[in-house]
Amino acid sequence: MSKNVILTGTILPDSEVEKELVEATGADLTTIDVDSKAELIESATDPVGIMTIETEIDESVMDAFPNLSFVSVHGIGVDMVDLDAATDRGIPVFNTPHYCLEEVATHTMSLILACERRVCQYDDDVTSGGWDYESRAPIRRFSSKTVGVVGCGDIGLEVVQRLQGFDVDVVGYDPYVSESEMRRHGIRKADFESLCADADVITVHTPLTESTRHLIDAAAFDSMETGTTLVNAARGGIVDQAALHDAIEDGTVAYAGLDVLENEPPEDDQLLGFDNVVVTPHAAWYSEDALAELQRQAGENVAAFLDGDVPDHVVNDSVLE
Repeated sequence: MSKNVILTGTILPDSEVEKELVEATGADLTTIDVDSKAELIESATDPVGIMTIETEIDESVMDAFPNLSFVSVHGIGVDMVDLDAATDRGIPVFNTPHYCLEEVATHTMSLILACERRVCQYDDDVTSGGWDYESRAPIRRFSSKTVGVVGCGDIGLEVVQRLQGFDVDVVGYDPYVSESEMRRHGIRKADFESLCADADVITVHTPLTESTRHLIDAAAFDSMETGTTLVNAARGGIVDQAALHDAIEDGTVAYAGLDVLENEPPEDDQLLGFDNVVVTPHAAWYSEDALAELQRQAGENVAAFLDGDVPDHVVNDSVLE
């Protein structure tokens, strides 16, 4: 009997790359477009593996499929998977950690510069018939700023590399990166509260975990100076949006650039009503090149496992020991 692998998600134009790689191992790949884990449980038939793009995979899903032997995530973050539950059940979880580093870092810089140079706001002014540079004053020279990087992993360091060309002071917070390693990349290491207090621009690049959920909350905003720019191209849940709303209203955050929100897509998000907030639709990861790499890496991870090999990217690799 052929092994059945489920691909669930909504953002792919097709799944031909994954299908070719998976079926070369003798397994079948079935694509199921569902909106929830409940629909997945109802729709899938005894899969040996699940490839998910955005569908939540928790213990209820794992327990519904007794032959489930792996979960694969199309993406870097695995916050849609209950990693502890998977590890307890001996189920390895794969991800694709390198497919869009360039894209997210470049998009982050686009948001930073759009905020700092008021690009979208000036465009709105001109479109409405205005022609006045002072309409968005004051603007300070970017090289005079301190940029705080929250999370100095692969993407954070890609952003730092791009920032170096602007001659800004870079301060970083990451409890998992040593001071000497940060110094090697031109980053001044700081604790979180000090970064919030010192940075003119704060950009977020941590994964979403229990320890980082609402990391940037009301207390963090209270530590910031008036007129801070906040950019988030990581996960919406890292920023407490209610607290951000208040910080924008009281002027603590002068401009915000957000590629991610706590609820996506937004239904009645008050942040969208501010003209000093730039929002893009969780698009930082996207280029045609990154999309192709994402599908290939995800397919290769699964194919390797089905062939009895160890995939390149296993988040909870202890289960394979």
